[in-house]
Amino acid sequence: MPRRASSGINIGQIAGIAAAILGFVVVAALLFKLIAGGILGEGGGKAGSKKSSGNAAPLSLVTYRDNGNSLRGNVYRVEGKVEETLRWTPDRGRLISFEASDATETMPVPVLVPEDFSNINIERGTELGLVVRVDRDGTLVAESIDE
Repeated sequence: MPRRASSGINIGQIAGIAAAILGFVVVAALLFKLIAGGILGEGGGKAGSKKSSGNAAPLSLVTYRDNGNSLRGNVYRVEGKVEETLRWTPDRGRLISFEASDATETMPVPVLVPEDFSNINIERGTELGLVVRVDRDGTLVAESIDE
């Protein structure tokens, strides 16, 4: 007499499929977090900040005033307050006049705030801590904003 074939899926197969789906979801979540920068320490700060500012050197305002082009490509930290918004474009962001302070003096500097920071309210008189990159033409471009 021939044996009958088993019908349906058994419990072991269901558990295996469930474990595979759960593993896929966990790997996908970790990969998303890695791409978003959460595991590498970026993006874990305040809303609106792009990069970690822990290792940025303070900007020497005297050096910047005398020859800003010599600082091109470097990243610095600067503290101060917003004097006014000079220009706004939807694709490039805001150009603000920022009254920066360092150990020796206080002076206004132009800072380009990219459109990435559109969720931050930047008004006249607001005190901010910025991490800025000196662009190829000597313009300061905000990389991170601490309110």
